[in-house]
Amino acid sequence: MDIHLPDPAGRGTIILITGPRRGGKTTLLLHIRQAAQVCGLSTGGFLSIARFWGAEKVGIDLMDAATGAVRPLAVAGTGGPIHTGHFSFNPEGIAAGLRFAQAGQTADVFFVDELGPLELEQGQGWAQVLPLITARAYGVAFVVIRPELIALARARLELPDTTPILTVDLTTRDALADRLSVWLRQRKSG
Repeated sequence: MDIHLPDPAGRGTIILITGPRRGGKTTLLLHIRQAAQVCGLSTGGFLSIARFWGAEKVGIDLMDAATGAVRPLAVAGTGGPIHTGHFSFNPEGIAAGLRFAQAGQTADVFFVDELGPLELEQGQGWAQVLPLITARAYGVAFVVIRPELIALARARLELPDTTPILTVDLTTRDALADRLSVWLRQRKSG
């Protein structure tokens, strides 16, 4: 797999992660988080972990990328005060994600999983994380964006055309995890 990554020694690097639903984006980020911690790199931000009942996605949990603590974020349904698509979001979960992002914005590896229509189109949810991303106080940020929102995310985050965009699916996830783990080790030694 030929992917072009920026100089591993630089700070403020942004890498966009995209791909189909259930394609392995969060699983990739969990591997990256583990690889970063094994290398002795600090991690911050948040990951959104799907919760399933059998084959059905029934909710989303939120993981603090620094500590690994998990809390409920969303449940299937549109009855709550904050909703998008098929999910109703817990305001306390949204607030926790903002706290995780603020606390982790200077980490060596910063995770934002994910920015979607709620943030990029409606200015809700984790929209307050956008300035944390553009401030580039972290070493590298892995930001998950839905494929249909890439152009909007580039504009809102003021990203140059050279910003790496990695497309993850079940056929590329493991190779990307291996390549990014090597790249993180280079960051640590650089």
